[in-house]
Amino acid sequence: MGEEGAKTRRSGLEDVARLSGVSIATVDRVMNERGGVSAATALRVIEAAKQLGLRRTLPSPYSRRVRVEVLLTRLQTPFLARLTRAFIQVASTLDRSVIVQRNFSEVLKPQALAQRIRETRADGLILYAEEHPEIIRAIEAVVQAGTPVICLVTDLPDTPRLAYVGIDHAKAGRTAAFIAAGLCGRAGSALIVTSSLAYRAHKERVAGFLQGLETHAPGMAVAKVLEGRDDPDRVFELVRQALRREPDVAVIYNTGGFNRSVATAIRNRGKGEGQAGMPVFAGYELTESSVELLREGVMTLTIDQAPELQARRAIDRMLAHLGILQSDGLPVGIPFTLHTLENCDLQMPRA
Repeated sequence: MGEEGAKTRRSGLEDVARLSGVSIATVDRVMNERGGVSAATALRVIEAAKQLGLRRTLPSPYSRRVRVEVLLTRLQTPFLARLTRAFIQVASTLDRSVIVQRNFSEVLKPQALAQRIRETRADGLILYAEEHPEIIRAIEAVVQAGTPVICLVTDLPDTPRLAYVGIDHAKAGRTAAFIAAGLCGRAGSALIVTSSLAYRAHKERVAGFLQGLETHAPGMAVAKVLEGRDDPDRVFELVRQALRREPDVAVIYNTGGFNRSVATAIRNRGKGEGQAGMPVFAGYELTESSVELLREGVMTLTIDQAPELQARRAIDRMLAHLGILQSDGLPVGIPFTLHTLENCDLQMPRA
């Protein structure tokens, strides 16, 4: 290639670099398929080259394998167990060029989880995490480095995440309050059990429930908001003690897991009182345990947030962003469903 041709080539790469916001070296690696560039960055470079009408054969950024990391914690809950199985099922339907890597552990301190986020080497990260400044800064760092992030189940709206995939938790809380107020049938207070208010999802569920009570049962006071921290023994003991202190509890709303622990505390309190002493009990997730409690009449309502659908839509949205799927406008909102004694057949939504 002559000197003039080399200058023209370099000028073209500089234009692509400016438009795509990367270095000339990165553009050169993408154009010559040398690797070492995330799929999202490669797509941005190639789109810039197309937009500028660069006169050369453009590579496909996906001739190599694309890796999507799914980072989950708190797997001891039935919901997270379902979500994990859902990602396994979704991964089995994908092309071999797409790798879905699931990483999970027990509850991590925010600083440790933030470090895990920063260390990702995936082309895209799907994340379930609490709302904490360290985690928010870690997401900002990896997004700036070119790795798109999708928040799953619980949102982190103050981050530059690509999307949030999950239900409207505030609306679910208001729905629970609406049904509980209509079915209560007696005066009394409400008891709220949650996992951890460090997660936005649980804060929104609690806030929505309180808002719903103000609208539909303005005279009902809230006896307590208890944080069970996903420990079944702790949940049982907190609810048991609360029911002893507050004998007029007429409604129990559990935003987290371990409905069976709440039910055991209700039975413990209700011994000798008969069915009239049973509170309206609303919780989450359609599981074998919740179906059994609904059929027994201990639980009144369970709200299912379709983890199978969440897994599918999160993967599809990420692959669309990476250019593997055709559309980048796939829906990310997840509808929740209501289950009672009358419709509690255990039929999990398909991914």
